[in-house]
Amino acid sequence: MKKVILAFVLLLNLTSFSQILEPVKWSTSVEKISETEYNLISTATIDSGWHLYSQDVPEDGPIPTTFTYDDEAGAFKIVGNTSEEKGHTIDDPVFEMKIKFFEKSARFVQKITVAGDKTKVNAFVEFMVCDDARCLPPTEVDLVFDLTKTSVSKTLSVNTSTGTKEKVNSVAPSKKESKKGLWGIFFATLLGGILVLFTPCVFPMIPMTMSFFLKQNKSPAQGKFNAIFYGLSIVSIYVLISLPFHIFESLTPNIFNSISTNVTLNIFFFVIFVVFAFSFFGAYEIVLPNRIASKADSASNTGGLIGIFFMAVTLIIVSFSCTGPALGLILGSVLSSDGGATALSIAMLGFGLGLAFPFMLFALFPSWLSSLPKSGGWLNTVKVVFGFVELALAFKFLSNADLVLQLHWLEREVFLAIWIAIFG
Repeated sequence: MKKVILAFVLLLNLTSFSQILEPVKWSTSVEKISETEYNLISTATIDSGWHLYSQDVPEDGPIPTTFTYDDEAGAFKIVGNTSEEKGHTIDDPVFEMKIKFFEKSARFVQKITVAGDKTKVNAFVEFMVCDDARCLPPTEVDLVFDLTKTSVSKTLSVNTSTGTKEKVNSVAPSKKESKKGLWGIFFATLLGGILVLFTPCVFPMIPMTMSFFLKQNKSPAQGKFNAIFYGLSIVSIYVLISLPFHIFESLTPNIFNSISTNVTLNIFFFVIFVVFAFSFFGAYEIVLPNRIASKADSASNTGGLIGIFFMAVTLIIVSFSCTGPALGLILGSVLSSDGGATALSIAMLGFGLGLAFPFMLFALFPSWLSSLPKSGGWLNTVKVVFGFVELALAFKFLSNADLVLQLHWLEREVFLAIWIAIFG
């Protein structure tokens, strides 16, 4: 049981990290001017739609970009101020004032003179980034300037939601990094699909369904084939749910960014997730209309592969009170990110495969059915743990709305305190 709860916490971490916004990446380089003079260059690579503010902003505006260089040992001397590029100055829609900011990239240069054989300079930058509808919390990032090199020495991927720093190998996100993000979504949702199996709505269906396929067919081979087709049908149904979003994205390319920054939708997701959480706590059950389940069940009696497909539809409908909130968690998390329809399809593929995999596995190895634990109160415990995961992520959407409205109700400390209390 403890292992199952630990797996839930792992799922939460994977899901959260896959959705964390990282709109700015910092890199450092050094230009040698003379034997004792160097330019320390800090380069910010900014994701599309986001902007980084200047070092000089009006009072009551956003947090300016500020560089602090560690010269406590007196091994170098700062010459003048940190210079920056021209940037853009417009009427900012968030702060309603004229503010200078940078898009796509920004380059900051600080000249220093060095005494002795110093090889590295440590510094940190504090900054704030916004898009047209929201701002992320101010973040501090450590910078290291290697005076023995003139190329990029380090790139820091910034988690602007929590202020943590992660080292990566390149300045701009590469296709390889993008694929890693999609793989992270896939494995997180795959784990989610597997964990949903251990709920009262789904777990008892495994031995019942497998017994049907293995006993009601003319041969064991036929039973195995039908069971595998049944599992693949479950996967295909979940992937099909994501297809309309590809159409919406082709019609409105910025639809996912609009969703992620929309105050009304974020509050709506917050309310929905709270509703889902209390359904997992046992306050009520969220079920689809019986008429839909009855029609799907009738269609499953057709026979052949079509009948098996509708058996998969029936399972999804009947188990909706447990899978629905988990599915809502996936839809809400991906829709409120910038991953797009592709990320959503991969998420649905992972969830469907995780849910269907045991059915296919036990069809190939039916003797393993005897090793399944018996249904009992532990299934309800798993369901309640899922409720706490839903409740924690609900506050993520409320925090997004708070950032856009600049109400400062859910500051970082309050947000973390709520998560600690929930999982405590």
